[in-house]
Amino acid sequence: MKNTTIFSGLDGIAVGAHRGASAYAPENTMAAFERGLACGAELIELDVQLTKDGEVVVFHDLTADKTTNGRGPLRDYTLAELRALDAGSWFSADFAGERVPTLEDVLVWARDRIRLSIELKQPADRLDPALAHRTARLVAEHGMNGQAQLMSFRHDLVKAVRDVNEDVLTAAISAHAIERPIALLEELGAQILNTPLQHLSAERVAELHGRGFYVYGSMSDDPAVFARLMAMGVDAMDTNVPDVMVGLRRDNRAAAEAAPTDAPR
Repeated sequence: MKNTTIFSGLDGIAVGAHRGASAYAPENTMAAFERGLACGAELIELDVQLTKDGEVVVFHDLTADKTTNGRGPLRDYTLAELRALDAGSWFSADFAGERVPTLEDVLVWARDRIRLSIELKQPADRLDPALAHRTARLVAEHGMNGQAQLMSFRHDLVKAVRDVNEDVLTAAISAHAIERPIALLEELGAQILNTPLQHLSAERVAELHGRGFYVYGSMSDDPAVFARLMAMGVDAMDTNVPDVMVGLRRDNRAAAEAAPTDAPR
């Protein structure tokens, strides 16, 4: 598995652009994704939900209020209605007219360019595998199984991916400590644990790696967190400032290469 996944060919910890480079452009828009790519990120993290008419769109919040000029629950919008909203002016006048992308828009843009971490978002009062099924099918149809991972705090959605797609990587996200993470991943048919630094250790990372799993260090804009995760051997971490973490990783590698060795002459 480690030779055929989104992590293959990566040298050390991968930097994920959280909702794109969202410190510099409106989150979950093509502008933010382009900026993440320009910052040197290896992964773009994005969120997906279903519209009223069953289309998969890239959007984080459950309502349109914060990041568009719309109002009310996202699930009450059709795709056409959502496309008509301005998803950029809230961030800056420079991004006025930026639109809400569909997952297909992003898959077409990303193929053979950058890898994707796709988070499945669903209201707590709903248990509908349709989002997982539709997303997993789109990833397969666009030839992106080897360039994407599907993840969620809703572990029922993670498991539902396997109903329609056996090949794409999946990740269980948890903000809390998981007592038996390997058992959880095996139960879900998942390959990645996504959890914050405080629930990780070098020993835990090594244990997961030893069983063939990957470790995603959640999200942070703190260089100290990134440095600790890097030292643990974690596979990836998301951040709103990918250029900062890419620079830190570069400096760390340069320092390691310049350090004297104790090998005898």
